[in-house]
Amino acid sequence: MTMEGLFGERLRIIARSATDALTYVLVVTASAAVAAVVLAVATGGGLVRAKHLLFLGGWLLLAYATVRLWPTSPDDLESEPNQRTPGESVPKVRDSTRFQRLVRRLPPRRWVRSPRPRYRITVSSKLFLSAVSILVVSFLLETVFGVG
Repeated sequence: MTMEGLFGERLRIIARSATDALTYVLVVTASAAVAAVVLAVATGGGLVRAKHLLFLGGWLLLAYATVRLWPTSPDDLESEPNQRTPGESVPKVRDSTRFQRLVRRLPPRRWVRSPRPRYRITVSSKLFLSAVSILVVSFLLETVFGVG
């Protein structure tokens, strides 16, 4: 294969993985924002309470994602994630929850073929990026939109 062919294939893999991760992050962030606004309005706090709930939820999700990303043993540092173990015929893919299946059905993710399991971004990494995105939304509510 030529150098341009290798570069093009690598670019397609990166685009597929990025599309998967971006769709996941946007769905988690939108879900958290809607839940925070509904909960804040239901308790009589308005957008100020929603901003505080997003801030708290973002930090809790960040802590949870960090714990999930933490290696459990020194062997985790030496092997690549989503790889086969000796004697295993099919690699384990841990993103088969109902939520992940929902995300796969949403555009633009539904129009893009899934990357191979070894090139996928882990769910823990997607959660970490989602937590950062939720914190950014909370920050933007305060600084750009002037919410309390």
